[in-house]
Amino acid sequence: MVNPPRRHHNGKLDLEFELRRGITRMPHVFQQPPLKASRELYEGKDPTATVYIMESSGGMVAGDRNDITIKLAPDTRVRLVQQSAMKIYPSHTGETCFYKLDVDIAERARLEWMPEVIIPFVDAKFQVDTTLRVAADSTVLWGEIIAPGREKRGEIFDYESFRSNFKIFVEGDLIAFDSLHFSPRQLELGGVGVLEGAMYIGSVWLVSPNIDDVDIRAVQETLRVEEGLQASMTRLEGNAIHCRWLGRDQWALQEDMKRIYALLAKMV
Repeated sequence: MVNPPRRHHNGKLDLEFELRRGITRMPHVFQQPPLKASRELYEGKDPTATVYIMESSGGMVAGDRNDITIKLAPDTRVRLVQQSAMKIYPSHTGETCFYKLDVDIAERARLEWMPEVIIPFVDAKFQVDTTLRVAADSTVLWGEIIAPGREKRGEIFDYESFRSNFKIFVEGDLIAFDSLHFSPRQLELGGVGVLEGAMYIGSVWLVSPNIDDVDIRAVQETLRVEEGLQASMTRLEGNAIHCRWLGRDQWALQEDMKRIYALLAKMV
């Protein structure tokens, strides 16, 4: 008996935030499994809405697609947290998994996206496209961590392909375009001029009208530069900063990323 072809999942999540009586609310939500969002959570009298994003399937398989749209109305404050690492399972059919994030941040709004790890399994094929459209007087703090695979199982750069296209627009002008494309079977990623022995890649992006309040030199001096961990910080045009890490140990890299992330969040 021939098994029927597997049906791909197409997760959708549309979140819209508005300011109501001085507190950020999420009155408009569309959820299509396996994607789901928690209700708004608040810390004390902080008007920032914290929302957890969940994926009930446990991971993406060949041909699956997830689309997330996020809209922040003027003066809203939002913190989005991924509940767990994103797992990309083997692509036995040769199809690619697609993950798309479209974010619109209106005037004087603020968005924080807390990073979790993307883990491409052996033979996985994955593409993520992220587009941030930001008003000139708004703030966004965004993080991302990419793993080489399931390190504890010895899967190091055994995936088929990984592609990430990351764009930031401020008032319609493209200020950052970061494209990563890894095909480990075609290029030795650990070699000179590529990752040079590193296995994990981390990024933090900050766009803010208060960027001058960030003492970049002081923050740079706190970056952990040691054996197995490298980091750098760059000031971009359009009131933006980019920090990137290369590391051999996930926890050391993740700890330093979250520390810098929290430090930047306090400064702006």
